[in-house]
Amino acid sequence: METPSSAALMTTASRQREWDEIVSSRARIRIAIVALLLVVVYWAPIRGLLVARWINDGNWSHGFLIPVFSLYFLYMRRDDLPAGPVKPSYLGAAILAAGLAMYFTFAWVVPMGYPQGVSIVVSIFGLTLLLGGWRVMRVAWFPILFLLLAIPLPHRLYVEMSRPLREWSALAASTLMPMFISGLHTQAQALVIDYLTPDGRTGQLNVEQACSGMRLLMSFFTIGLAMSYLGDRPMWQRLVMVACCIPIAVFCNTIRVTLTGLATVAGRADLATGTPHQLLGIVMLALALGLFWLLGYVLNNLFVEVPGEPGGEAQLSNEGSN
Repeated sequence: METPSSAALMTTASRQREWDEIVSSRARIRIAIVALLLVVVYWAPIRGLLVARWINDGNWSHGFLIPVFSLYFLYMRRDDLPAGPVKPSYLGAAILAAGLAMYFTFAWVVPMGYPQGVSIVVSIFGLTLLLGGWRVMRVAWFPILFLLLAIPLPHRLYVEMSRPLREWSALAASTLMPMFISGLHTQAQALVIDYLTPDGRTGQLNVEQACSGMRLLMSFFTIGLAMSYLGDRPMWQRLVMVACCIPIAVFCNTIRVTLTGLATVAGRADLATGTPHQLLGIVMLALALGLFWLLGYVLNNLFVEVPGEPGGEAQLSNEGSN
């Protein structure tokens, strides 16, 4: 029977540290006071630019989950936080000053919403570095930068980013639809699909902004980034999983647009709007998560770490070998 190594026992013991040993009561009070002051300073953009957009714009409804994810990341990495006194970094004061200057500039001098949101993240980063130093920042940098995903992009930029996805969806759907309806002729022109049915009916399908896939892409990218960060796997595998979020989301949205187009051509336009359309989007998100899980399974089983190899490099597994 194998006995745990001393290194494993030390690791287990370090993971069993109480929260009080990681963050003292005084430190928690200080963090709470500073966080409250930061909320007071940024209350206007938090309420008017972030929360209002999360509530009223379905494309950014996932914004409520981002801070929750960030806090969860910190909680999961709490054992990596340094115990005992930390050394503050005064570089954080400069970054905090830059964040506040950015906020006041774009709030009153040149009013722009998106930079105000970014300034919140910059200020949090600088404040964390000022109070906790680089030892804390080694754990906190990702949860802080993750907050950028909750800041809504300017509407014009969002529309411009969604246009290539809409054009791709129109082209892909026009190619796939005739494979399911014999005699159907389709042609994509930018965002419009012209079709001619076997019985002579003609019509057009317009790929609306809601069908661009941006909402699915951003939601799935957020979830994929979180899963990659929390997963216990080599860095290169995490990067592969993050990079694959985009093609997986585009693939699922292509299926969604194709099914919507087929329903419309078949005379069931009611399935292309309202609740059925939203349910189809949820199904596509589930499909995207399933493909993402399959990708993780392949990475886990195709590449294994061979004990004793220098650097623990991943080797191709050979199922036929002993």
